[in-house]
Amino acid sequence: MAEETTGVRITQQAIYAKQLEHGEILVRLLEKLDHLDDVPARIREVEITLARLAWIEKIAYTGLTAGIVGLLSAIFSIVLK
Repeated sequence: MAEETTGVRITQQAIYAKQLEHGEILVRLLEKLDHLDDVPARIREVEITLARLAWIEKIAYTGLTAGIVGLLSAIFSIVLK
């Protein structure tokens, strides 16, 4: 005697549609994962670029400090005259 099911009917067409959906999801996932293999190289390039630009910040702060010291020296020399 066949067992009765309660309102759920799964057809081969539904199974095939679900397989197609999973296949599409898998393809999209693999496309995203394909671009992750070069992430370490890209991060290294960014770190090198930031290291090259670090000297600009040092020079800017050095110039700012020199300008403030010069301004204070000028004000101090004017006040003492």
